[in-house]
Amino acid sequence: MKRGLIVLGLLFLSLKGHAQFAWWNNLHGWDGTTPWTEYMNYAHGYLGPNALPIPTFIDEDKSYFQSNTQHSLRSDDQFHSWHNELFWRRGHTRFQVKHQSLEYFKTSNEVRDLRVSRGETGKGIQVGDFLFNVSTRLFANSTMEIHLTAHTKTAAGPLSDARFTDAPGYAYFFSGIHHLKSNWGNSEQKHSFQWDAGFQVYQTMWIAYPQNDGFLGNIKWSTEVKGWQYSAAIRSFTGYFLDGDSPRILDVKISKIWNKHQIQLYTTLGLNDYPFVFSGIGWKRYF
Repeated sequence: MKRGLIVLGLLFLSLKGHAQFAWWNNLHGWDGTTPWTEYMNYAHGYLGPNALPIPTFIDEDKSYFQSNTQHSLRSDDQFHSWHNELFWRRGHTRFQVKHQSLEYFKTSNEVRDLRVSRGETGKGIQVGDFLFNVSTRLFANSTMEIHLTAHTKTAAGPLSDARFTDAPGYAYFFSGIHHLKSNWGNSEQKHSFQWDAGFQVYQTMWIAYPQNDGFLGNIKWSTEVKGWQYSAAIRSFTGYFLDGDSPRILDVKISKIWNKHQIQLYTTLGLNDYPFVFSGIGWKRYF
């Protein structure tokens, strides 16, 4: 009797789940046996803007706490995100913890279907992943530094709405920072050119190809003058599958520093395999 009730209960849940996702099953031609995760594309071009972040070295002399937002400038993939970050410098080692704290999203049906999302309404609120970076300095002189960074991503962000991957990832990369100075007018300008080079790996839900391995390469130029900072950077990842997994991302930022605070305005634009453009504001507190 008890076993029969359990079987009936499992059958009821199975039928309920099948009815709940009937629209998805029909749309994507589900064969009734293959896991639905096999139908998705685990690449930057088919997931949310924060699903597969490309890490970069943080060139800061002081520890800080930072909070920032992201606001989409596209009508077919609207989102508003809130992130929090803690950066701690200890001698030649730097620790960074970032949490993708909250994301509200609303996509068009076309975007929802392209990403094979299981969220029928195309909208919702989700909490994302934790990101961890540990960097150590390998070499330094008066004009140049070399660092090695280890990066990891948790599997906290859910997969069903195609905003996150529900899977971990990691990266190792070297960074070089070249410091320059100039004197234009009555003030001194401080410049830096930064490059990151290494590899990044993230897990997929595919049985045949459980992970994607690729080359990570970033460049960044920044200038500081009279308490203002201006920077432009390009982040890139070149994956193995070559289908939506070769993003090129442009970041432009203006910051104002006073005392122990910094206010930031920035814009991010996808140049390739990253179908997003968004702006945001940030606040940083040094300690």
